[in-house]
Amino acid sequence: MDSYYTTIALLGLRDQNLPPFKEARLQRYKSVSKMVNLVNTAYRTCPDIPTQAFVLDPLDPEWDDDMTYPVIQHETYLWKFGAIGLNMALYAYNYNVFTYNIRFRWMRTMFPIVNFCFFGLTYFEYKSEVLKAHLFEEYIQNRAQELVADNEYIFQHEDFKRFIWWFEDLKETLTRVHRQANNHTASDFADSELILQDFIKRYTGGKGIDHSKQGVLF
Repeated sequence: MDSYYTTIALLGLRDQNLPPFKEARLQRYKSVSKMVNLVNTAYRTCPDIPTQAFVLDPLDPEWDDDMTYPVIQHETYLWKFGAIGLNMALYAYNYNVFTYNIRFRWMRTMFPIVNFCFFGLTYFEYKSEVLKAHLFEEYIQNRAQELVADNEYIFQHEDFKRFIWWFEDLKETLTRVHRQANNHTASDFADSELILQDFIKRYTGGKGIDHSKQGVLF
């Protein structure tokens, strides 16, 4: 599974289909096995880099704070505003009864007050939750900028510069990897094999490779 995308790219499935015959398909599968190993080996030549450049410290006491993202209950407020609208529609439908019938004069007096208070309270709760969400997002943005500023020195480290050089070199090398024939054999990648071997030699110098490092092609 670690080499899934690499295998897909080397098989050329993004540009063409597999051969219709079973034997030819099996040969095509086998033809990419050596190249997959070379690509994985190329990834293992990655130089060591400061982990703080990509991962925050999980032991930092800052992460002990319970910072739950505020959620706006849109369904609840939609139901409340819908109830207010329905209440006003019923009053409008029975306007003559409530207005001209003396027995409902208390309804004529209290309805606007109660409806206005209910609407104001609902709107205030909604705006409060929206404000909390905006403030939380602003805090996250400011804290992220602070963390970047605090760890900016890492990007000036020689190991990180060496990693950037290796990464750009790897991208350029992989763009030159291609199937130059359709004989369904390992010789279909003759030139690409030499290119990858040259890349590996450039960064290993005959030394051992860390086999714990993995990667995918695209």
